Amino acid sequence: MGKMSAKLEAIRGELQTLESDLLLARKGKPTSEGKNVSAETLEKRVASKRTQLAKAELAAAVKEDLKTVALGTSKINYMDPRITIAWCKRNEVPIEKVFNKSLLSKFHWAMDVDWQFRF
Repeated sequence: MGKMSAKLEAIRGELQTLESDLLLARKGKPTSEGKNVSAETLEKRVASKRTQLAKAELAAAVKEDLKTVALGTSKINYMDPRITIAWCKRNEVPIEKVFNKSLLSKFHWAMDVDWQFRF
């Protein structure tokens, strides 16, 4: 999370700078960089930076929430592989898309199941 929080802080700092530049531009003064930029341009940049910040915060929250979840665990430990293989055959999905190579070798006993298999 160190990189993500550093990125968020950098975006917040840039947003703060842009907002102060916007206030200066509305007063007709040059920005902190010494340039005369129109207020409309700075408003667009502030809006895009706010959108970027919102997306980054959402990505950080999702990353934090998914830290404790192992996304493939239920497929390996709790679901009968025959059900998954029958579904793949019924919907014409390649089995390699669902199971990785090690799981294919682990579940070789289930590969000959019929597409109409019901548990």
